Amino acid sequence: MERTILATLQCPYTGSAITASGRSGSGSTLDYAVVTTEAGQFPVIAGILRLLTDDLQAPLVDLVERGEHALALKAALEVPFLSSKERMLDGTWRRMTQRWKPGYAALTGPKKSHLYRVLTEPDASFAEVARAAQAESWASWQTYRFSMPPFLPVYPLAHLAAGARRIFDFGCGLGHSAFLMKRLAPGAEVICADYSFTSMYLAKRFIIPEATCICLDGDFPLPFPEGHFDCTFSTDALQYIEPKIGIAREFRRTLAADGTLVLAHLHSRLSGIKAGKPLTPAGYHGLFDGMSRRIYPEDAIVSDYFEDGSLKLDRQFSAAEIDGAHSGISLIAGHDDRVFRRHEGLLDRYVDAMLHPAVNPAYQMNRTNGKAVLQRTVDAPYAVQRDVAGRQLLPNTWAVDGQPLGTKDLLGLRDARKDSLRELVRRLVVVDVPANYL
Repeated sequence: MERTILATLQCPYTGSAITASGRSGSGSTLDYAVVTTEAGQFPVIAGILRLLTDDLQAPLVDLVERGEHALALKAALEVPFLSSKERMLDGTWRRMTQRWKPGYAALTGPKKSHLYRVLTEPDASFAEVARAAQAESWASWQTYRFSMPPFLPVYPLAHLAAGARRIFDFGCGLGHSAFLMKRLAPGAEVICADYSFTSMYLAKRFIIPEATCICLDGDFPLPFPEGHFDCTFSTDALQYIEPKIGIAREFRRTLAADGTLVLAHLHSRLSGIKAGKPLTPAGYHGLFDGMSRRIYPEDAIVSDYFEDGSLKLDRQFSAAEIDGAHSGISLIAGHDDRVFRRHEGLLDRYVDAMLHPAVNPAYQMNRTNGKAVLQRTVDAPYAVQRDVAGRQLLPNTWAVDGQPLGTKDLLGLRDARKDSLRELVRRLVVVDVPANYL
C-alpha cells in the first residue's frame, strides 16, 4: 500500500481521514502496518488494506502491532472453497472461540493451515497453487477464467479503460479483468477491491501485482474522493450486493466528469439463473438515473468483438431484446454520451498489448496420426465452444503443424505473421496471461 494512495482515502464508516500509525515506519510503501480512523484501527497485511469491521479486525491489528506478520497473514486468509458442512463447522468454531480467545479460530479453522501453506509456497505458479489447494471446482474457475463464458464480454469492454489515469475494479475477485485493463492502459493506476482477503492476496501476488488492493465491504460507502476514477469496472458482482442503490450512487460519485462506468456480465432476474439477487434490466437501468446509460445483450457484445474486433456502443436494443438476453447483460454509463460510439480495431490492439501470450490452459498438446494437435480438455462451465461468423471459439481441436507455441515463439509470430497470431487469439486458443500464471 503506497502512502500517497493512502493519503487520498477516507474511512467508509465515518468519512474521516485514514492515517498510518507511528509504528508503521517511514518508507513510501506499507507492507505490514496499522492505520487509524475515527472508526478505529485497521491492518495492512501483505500490502493489502483490510477495511472490514468484523470479528478479525482487532485480533489482526494486534498481530500486526506485535510483529507477528506470518500469523496475521494466516489469520486474514479465509478459505474460499469450504463445503456447506465445513462452513457450518467453521462458523460454530469461530463463535465459540470468540468468547474466550478472539481471533484464534481464524488460525485454526477447517483447511486453514493447508491454505496458508499452499498460498505462501515461494516458487509456485498460480496454476500450481490452484491445483495444490485440492478444491477442483474453485481451482478450475480461477485457472480457466480468461476464456469462461462470463468473462468473454470483458475482452471488448476492457478497451474502454484505454487512456485512463485511474481505474477501479470493484468486486474484482482475483483481478483477471484488472489484469486485462492494465495491459490496455499500462500507465494507469489500478485499484482493485473485493470483500475476500484471499482473493486480494492472490491478485496481488500472481495476477496484477502492480495494483493497489483494498479489502472492503460494498454495503458501505467507497473510501475514495469524488471524481477520482476515469474508469470504474465491475464484472459479475453487482447482483451479489444487497444495497444496490448505495453502490450505484458511489460509482457515480467517484467517477470523473469524463469517466466511464462499465458493469459487465450482470445477471438478469428474467433469466431464471439463480445467482445472488439480480434485478431486471429495467431495475439496473433505474439505479443510474441522472447518468447517460445503455444496456447491451452480452451475446451481441461478444459476437461483434470476435467477428470483427469491434465494440458497437452506438447500437440501441429494444426492451424485448434486452429482456431476452438470458446469458447476461452489460451496462455502460457516463456523465455524458461520448462513450456511445463504435470502437474499432480492438482485437488488434489486444494482440499488440500482449506481453505473455500462452496456449489457453484449457488445451493440451497431443499427437494424432503423427501430427501435433491441441486438444481442449475442459468443458462447460469452464470452456464452451460457440460459433461466431463461421468461426468456432474454443474449438475441440486445433492443428499446430509443428509450430512451437511458447511465449517467445508467439511473440515472434506476432512480429512475423500477425494475422496467424490474431486467429489463434480470436479462437481463444491463445490468451495473454500473467507471467507466473501457468
